[in-house]
Amino acid sequence: MNQNVSSSADDEGEPVNLTRYLPHFFLLLFFSSCSYSKVNNELVSIVLPVTESKLPAAKPAPPPKKKKKLYITFDDGPNKGTRNVLQVLNEEQVPVSFFVVGEHVYGSREQQVTWDSLQHNAWVEICNHSYTHAHNKFSKFYSNDTAVVADFERTQDSLQLNNRIVRTPGRNMWRTTTINASDIAKSKAAADSLYSNGFVVMGWDLEWHYNDSMKLKQSSAELIQQVDSMLVYNKTKTPDHIVLLTHDQTFVDSISTASLRNFIKQMKTKQEYEIEFISRYPGLK
Repeated sequence: MNQNVSSSADDEGEPVNLTRYLPHFFLLLFFSSCSYSKVNNELVSIVLPVTESKLPAAKPAPPPKKKKKLYITFDDGPNKGTRNVLQVLNEEQVPVSFFVVGEHVYGSREQQVTWDSLQHNAWVEICNHSYTHAHNKFSKFYSNDTAVVADFERTQDSLQLNNRIVRTPGRNMWRTTTINASDIAKSKAAADSLYSNGFVVMGWDLEWHYNDSMKLKQSSAELIQQVDSMLVYNKTKTPDHIVLLTHDQTFVDSISTASLRNFIKQMKTKQEYEIEFISRYPGLK
């Protein structure tokens, strides 16, 4: 009996020595950590990559539509209508070209003042319309091509113009790098001489006509219809370009000046058009 009791007491009372298991515990912990890290890295390598969605490329914007060019030109100034034209230009701020007559610049004190206004206006381009305007004797004038060139050179020198763009008085003639046209055959030699002496001769596609009383024949609405029609049906010298001829002296009263203002206002609202100086016309050397 005593032997059995003693044996039982020994089993319950002796403490378990855990220190001998510590090395095994740390080894197990180390390998477990490595295994977890490996698994975790594999998961990361699977989860992280994201497939990039390829969105369709944006369509390029269509090129801007090419605009039709309108060149508004005024002949025979400076005269009594020129100041009204300048007032409209200052209000509407559009570029136009004046073909001036040399004699008219020196005709009176008022004309000289108007000439100064033309020179200092940013919306004005000044070109050559001869010195004498042929004294309105056109057949005689164009019979001597040397005299014609001298007449234009006189205006060029006396007014110190910065371009050599001219318009022949009483004749619709063209001499550019792309256009050679004459309305009257007998005047052809004069236009050729001007061109060979370094001038560019500009005619017109459409005229704002006037009667013997210097009143405009077409309303502004009618003129706009004519501009549209000529371009649609390709009736101009250069497609999508139209040169309009007007005369300063037709704008001496408030009614005609209002017509000019309305014409320009309406043309400005037409997005398919752009108003330009005549020097921007294609084919000028």
